[in-house]
Amino acid sequence: MLIEYRVENFRSIAEKTTLSMLTSKERKKAYNLIKVKGIPDITKLLKSCIIYGANASGKTNQIQALDLIKFLVLTSKNLNKGDKIPYFPFVLSAEYEGKPTLFEIDFISGNTEYKYSFSYDANEIISEELSYIKKKGEIFIYKRNRDTLEAFVDEDELLGLFKHTGENVLFLSKANNEYKPFGEVFEWFNINLSYFGRISDIGDKYSIDYMNRSVENKEKVLKILKYADFDISDVSGNVIEMDKSEIPDHIVQFIEKRTGESLSDKEIVGTELKSVHIRDDGKNIINKFEEFESAGTNVFFNMLGIILDTLENHQRILVIDEFDTRLHPDLIMYLLKIFHDENNNIANSQLIVTTHNTRILASDFFRREQIWFTEKDKKNKSTKLYSLFDYEDRVDKSIEKGYFTGRYGGLPDIFDGRI
Repeated sequence: MLIEYRVENFRSIAEKTTLSMLTSKERKKAYNLIKVKGIPDITKLLKSCIIYGANASGKTNQIQALDLIKFLVLTSKNLNKGDKIPYFPFVLSAEYEGKPTLFEIDFISGNTEYKYSFSYDANEIISEELSYIKKKGEIFIYKRNRDTLEAFVDEDELLGLFKHTGENVLFLSKANNEYKPFGEVFEWFNINLSYFGRISDIGDKYSIDYMNRSVENKEKVLKILKYADFDISDVSGNVIEMDKSEIPDHIVQFIEKRTGESLSDKEIVGTELKSVHIRDDGKNIINKFEEFESAGTNVFFNMLGIILDTLENHQRILVIDEFDTRLHPDLIMYLLKIFHDENNNIANSQLIVTTHNTRILASDFFRREQIWFTEKDKKNKSTKLYSLFDYEDRVDKSIEKGYFTGRYGGLPDIFDGRI
C-alpha cells in the first residue's frame, strides 16, 4: 500500500509536493478506508484519492512521477556508462537549472513499512536511501552519496555489490537480483505500483485477458455491462500473439532495453474483440467491438479488466490519468463504487486518479482528505498541490459549488477578452 510520496524539481513541479494516503480522524465514510495491521503508528489508509485542477496545472505531472520512479527502479540497471538518466527538471526558473530531481516514497510491502528516496540529474545518482520502520523507529539499510555507500546491514555484501553499480544506476535496481532482502521492495515497484496513464490510451487486452481466465470472470464482466445499461448480451475476445523469432532483432533489443525485461517466446501484437446484440427478431448481431460500440463503451470495457483484476488478485496502487474521459458521470461513480466496496476490493488495493468531473464532488462520496487540487503558482508558474482537508474545516458545505466559485483554487485563470 502507498502511504505518501514527495516530488521536487520534476516537470512543472519546482518546490516539493506531497500526496498522502494518510487519514484524518473523521469517522464518516468508512468505505473509503483500508484497515492496516502490524505497522507502527498507522492503523488506516485511504483507499483512493482524486486530483482536480486546471489544464496545465500539473495534475498529470504529479502522478507521472510515480511512473518515472518505477521505471528508474526497474530499468536503470540496464544503463551503460555515460548513458543519460531520464531527467525533466523545472525549466521556468534559473534557480532550478541543473538542480537534482528528488523523489521520496513511503509504502507498505508485505508486513513492513519502507521509506525509499533518491535524487539525480541527467548524469548521476546523487543520493539514495532505503530504510524501514519498526516500533523503535526508522532503521536504515543503506545511504548513498554519489559513489559512496554507507551500509547498515550486511556491510561487506552490500559494499561489494555497490562496487559494480554505475554512477547513473540506482543501487536498488542493480543489486535486486543479488541481494535477496531487496526482493520485497523491488516487487512492490514491479507489481504493486501500476501506472496506466491516460484512460483513453488503455487498450482492451487487459479486459480480454481477465475475461478469458475463467467462466466466472466473463459472467462478472457481462453482468457489469448489463447493469451499466449498454445492451450488450455477450462479448468474446482473443489476444493475437507472435513468436519472438518473427520479431526483428533490433526491435527486440529496443523493447528489452526500454522495459528492462526479456521478451517471452510469444509477444502480444493485437486483439480481436466482438460484441453481441439481440435484434428485435431474436437474432444475434455480432460486431467488431471497437467499430460498433461507442467511444465511451470502449473505454468502460477497457477499464473493467484492470479494475476487477486489481480488486481480486493482487494488492495494487492503480494510477490513471483523465479518469473521466468519454465516460458519463454516472458510469464514473459506478466504477468508483465497485472499487470502494469492501466485498469487491478484497485485495485492499488503492486508486489514484486525475479528473475534471465535478459531479463526483457533488456526490459527497469522498472524504475531504481524498480530494486534492493542483494549481499554478502565479509568480513562478510551478505546481502547488494541496488537499481539501488542509483548505476547508467545515464538512457541511457544497464542495462542488465551492470549487466552481474559486474557494479552493484549481481553476483556470481565463481572461475573457477580444481576439
